[in-house]
Amino acid sequence: MIFLKRPLIFILLIGILIRLLLSAVTFHTDIQHFDLAGYVIGKGNVSNFYDYTYSLGKEFNYPPAIYFSVGVLNWILTGWTDQSFHDKFLFDFKNTLGDLRLHLHLVLLKIPYLPFDIATAYLLYNLFAAKREKLLAFTLWIFNPWVLYSTYMMGQFDIIPTTFVVLALYMVTRRADLNKKVFLAAVFLGIGASFKIYPLLLLPPLAFLLNTWFKRILVILLGGSVYLLTILPFIGSSGFRSTALVANQTFKSLYAQIPISGGESIILFLAFIGLFYFIYLYQVEKAENLWQRFLIILLLFFVFTHYHPQWFLWITPFLIIELIHSNFKHFFLLVVIAISFLGSVFLFEQSLSIGLFTPLNPFLYNGPSLWQLLKINIDINFLRSLFQSLFVGAAGYLIYYYFPRKSSGDYV
Repeated sequence: MIFLKRPLIFILLIGILIRLLLSAVTFHTDIQHFDLAGYVIGKGNVSNFYDYTYSLGKEFNYPPAIYFSVGVLNWILTGWTDQSFHDKFLFDFKNTLGDLRLHLHLVLLKIPYLPFDIATAYLLYNLFAAKREKLLAFTLWIFNPWVLYSTYMMGQFDIIPTTFVVLALYMVTRRADLNKKVFLAAVFLGIGASFKIYPLLLLPPLAFLLNTWFKRILVILLGGSVYLLTILPFIGSSGFRSTALVANQTFKSLYAQIPISGGESIILFLAFIGLFYFIYLYQVEKAENLWQRFLIILLLFFVFTHYHPQWFLWITPFLIIELIHSNFKHFFLLVVIAISFLGSVFLFEQSLSIGLFTPLNPFLYNGPSLWQLLKINIDINFLRSLFQSLFVGAAGYLIYYYFPRKSSGDYV
């Protein structure tokens, strides 16, 4: 077991301490969303969950898996707290500022993410053979700023689908009986999609590892069916169909278009992802290099999407894998990507940057942005475009570098 090795135990304990500290002193309004879901479910609103909240004017726009897992865990972990405090946290947050109980409450709400976080570190560790690379992968994940920001500062759940995607990759790279491993990996991608739908984009590259259309279609259908099974109980709910089935964020990758007539455009993301699917279909690749194909698909998504900062966690494991495989050859590109990400964070709403530290300073609650505090007038749209262009340049090179140039594997 890797956790019996002293350096890893030390790294893990330091990492957990950092996570607990950040959890206690940072707050974003999204975490109230999941706490409220557990609160509603705990009162017995299960089958009518979406309709009940929709009737109250509350939109729960995520798939049911997150509400009936983390939401329920939040209710269990915080159910013993003082009811009046809990009600203030949910409905009158400002009046909890300065209350020491707030810090513990925030830790309890974020702690359900920790097992997925550690599991991802374990999986990345086991994707490598050399001891140095194993330790490096584990360390880079534990001290990764994107993990800390998204999971323990914002309190968002993107760590969960990320873990299932890395688990799917891990299963495929275990060479014994690849056919069975591919089907099992499809199940994991389907489970990941039940939290955030993006893992479904990775099903075609996974399926194309197999050699017959029958097997490929089965893999895609299997992954898609797992996702559909998790939402099926709520299909009849008008609240679910209105808010969660097709959320607005789902279409953000379709905005980038090239008009070719008055009413017709080429949707760039669909065009490029279709191109790479065809390349993957006809260019056979070793299962061990599947991470490169996953990386390209996710890079294409981020290139053509005005993404939310927490989504960047999806691509983080693959950037770590790339960094180690290339022996830090592309470290400068990672620096550029990090600068682009940091810039985008400070150009979003204030609650995603300095506002996160509201529990330490109540002045920051719905307060001025960093730019207002510094009395600097900026063109937010221009700067967003600038930072996104920096990212696209770095991502474009990585896509070029890992572009499939010849068949390097055999069909199974």
